[in-house]
Amino acid sequence: MRQRTPGDLCGGASAPEREAPRAEVACLREEATGLRRALESYPVIDMARGVIMATAPCTKEQAWQLLVEVSQHANVKVRDVARSVVDGVSGTPLPPEVHRALVVALRRVRAARGT
Repeated sequence: MRQRTPGDLCGGASAPEREAPRAEVACLREEATGLRRALESYPVIDMARGVIMATAPCTKEQAWQLLVEVSQHANVKVRDVARSVVDGVSGTPLPPEVHRALVVALRRVRAARGT
């Protein structure tokens, strides 16, 4: 088994040997930041899924696909769409681009169900 190198962690970028430890540390920090952000996003995304499942109604997987669809059409990260949906439950207005994409996606899900 081949040992990992800093280039493996950073998309194949190679650095001079004296820079390798710094490059590896930077890559690991970046990866840790991304993982931390993902872990912080999961509860909000799960709450948004629940809101969508109750609203549509739909399965957990369909709710996830709906969040992804809204994210792509509104050009907003899934975690931010989820936060907007959750905040919307307490009366905070959705951003206009998220609202438009969510309305279209919910109509599509409901039409597919025949409701």
